[in-house]
Amino acid sequence: MRKIFAIPVIILCLTITARWAFPLQSPDDRVHDWVWNVLVVPPSAGWDNEPGKSIKTALSWCEREISESSNGIGGHDVKFVLIPESEDLPMRSDVSNSHTVAVMSFTHSPEADKILAARFAGSNVPLMLAGGESVLIDRGGRPIPNIFALDMYRDYRCQAFTEYAKRIYKREKRIALAASRFTVNQEREAKICYALLDNAGFMPMPYWTDASARDSYYMMSEEIESFEGEQAGVVISFMGSMGAREIWRNFMRLRTSWRLWNVSEPDEMYLSCRGMIFADQNILLHSLGGFVETRRMLWRTRAMAVADPVAAGRAIALYEWLKRAVDVMPQPVDDMPRGMLLQNLARVQGIPFGNQKLDISPGLHRPSARNVYIVEIRDRGYSELDTVNTRALAYVPAY
Repeated sequence: MRKIFAIPVIILCLTITARWAFPLQSPDDRVHDWVWNVLVVPPSAGWDNEPGKSIKTALSWCEREISESSNGIGGHDVKFVLIPESEDLPMRSDVSNSHTVAVMSFTHSPEADKILAARFAGSNVPLMLAGGESVLIDRGGRPIPNIFALDMYRDYRCQAFTEYAKRIYKREKRIALAASRFTVNQEREAKICYALLDNAGFMPMPYWTDASARDSYYMMSEEIESFEGEQAGVVISFMGSMGAREIWRNFMRLRTSWRLWNVSEPDEMYLSCRGMIFADQNILLHSLGGFVETRRMLWRTRAMAVADPVAAGRAIALYEWLKRAVDVMPQPVDDMPRGMLLQNLARVQGIPFGNQKLDISPGLHRPSARNVYIVEIRDRGYSELDTVNTRALAYVPAY
């Protein structure tokens, strides 16, 4: 009888000793030992619209690709943690644990991404923007070490229009630049474009106007047209939406053959301005970006359907960007070397993005070049004129 009672006592003692020497881990703790988290900020319209659903599907595809590969990423699986659209934007404290390796933002809202950039600047966790065209990630002439963007900064339009002008015009072509000295970005971008055109052999003519005086647009339009009127030219407008439309109206009233190029993001407000020309890196991605193949790949490999292949393509591009930065580290990666990760992210090459391969510039933390579509408004829509592979420009705070 004593032996019968002694056996449970021995088992109990062994159990207590084992738990003290080797504490039991919860299932979550065990998973987190080998799973890295990536926080994902949703599109502005949330996860239940077409872009949101397509991003979720693409990230699910990425998770399965990682889990079924032999090495995962650095010997780890990755969990994309989707932040509900009802919640506030993440704070730096939300990524303080050692298992969060990155934050990806798909908001495409300049205001939201600027808030994120301000919150995470200086952190050792990378913030990767799926857009970021209007978000400045530069300080003192250098990129913020932990912030990256898939879009080139807005100044690329100056370079794209210069390259397009070189393709279609002789150097004696009249090119006027319309901007206001009282608006910082207008003057800065106009001076950048002036320098680029001048270096290309053109003789650009700057016209500085007072944006608050409506009559100044009409006077400028008449002056431009009267300048060697027998040779029609081009006006590149840095005047914003109201200024560009006023110049266009005056050109229509004067029945001039001068063309108007608008250094602004295409928008529905311009669709009545037939003949106005834009340069944009995103506007024709759905039709010309090669993302139909992205849709086919998701369906062919895992029978996953997406309604917005460009949104899915952005998600896969950010995933590939992160994966390639980790892949060049000594494997397996037990404890993530944060500084090395940031350095590697700034040098990744060949990121698949539709029919483009994007190389990241260490001096910009953005692609060093991307395709830019030159489009003209026709029949209340955008019609392609040309595609120009355009190099990104370093940010210049004042010119």
